[in-house]
Amino acid sequence: MEASGASAPSASHIEAEPAEWQPRVIWVGGRLLCGSISFFFASFVFAYFYLRALDTNHSFTIGPVHPNQGLGATIMALYVIGAVIYRLAAKRGEVDEMAAGAIAVVLTLVAVALQFVEYTSLDFGAASGGYAAVFFGWTSLYAIVGLMGIYWVETQTASLWRVRREGEVRKTGVPVHEAVLLRAGVEAASFYWAYFAAIGFLAWILLYLVGP
Repeated sequence: MEASGASAPSASHIEAEPAEWQPRVIWVGGRLLCGSISFFFASFVFAYFYLRALDTNHSFTIGPVHPNQGLGATIMALYVIGAVIYRLAAKRGEVDEMAAGAIAVVLTLVAVALQFVEYTSLDFGAASGGYAAVFFGWTSLYAIVGLMGIYWVETQTASLWRVRREGEVRKTGVPVHEAVLLRAGVEAASFYWAYFAAIGFLAWILLYLVGP
């Protein structure tokens, strides 16, 4: 039987993506992630103001609703400090990138742990009105998404450690293209993490300072 049509191109005939495009792709990917979490957390901003304005049957708060101001400020400070240090290291080189990444990871893990500790000290639950529902939904999902984001920061930090370790063993420098990709990855991750911390700062203002 005669083969019909042209045969599929082999892997050797597929044109490779230009290497100089890869840092730009990483840059764009980080910004797209910022857009995705903006739309995700915007739903909680809308829910907060909508339920507050509507206040059906005066149910925006049911019973005493007092978030822990001390823990809330501590949690937010840990996120923001880690993000600022990591961003400065990536943007201005004021701090070693690997050390800054490790600091951001540790501070974030502490912040997530404190977030769930806070739940045990609250005088209200998720069913205590519209505010409480937004509070628990926003803070819990922020912590979960934070763990996903800090995993990206951790992989960038681990990659920096790996190439430096291998370079010390081989007594050679990091290949130029690999170094460019590493820097692009750190820049994108630090930008995303700073943006994520800014969203958390907005959450802190609405949920703790403005409150119910």
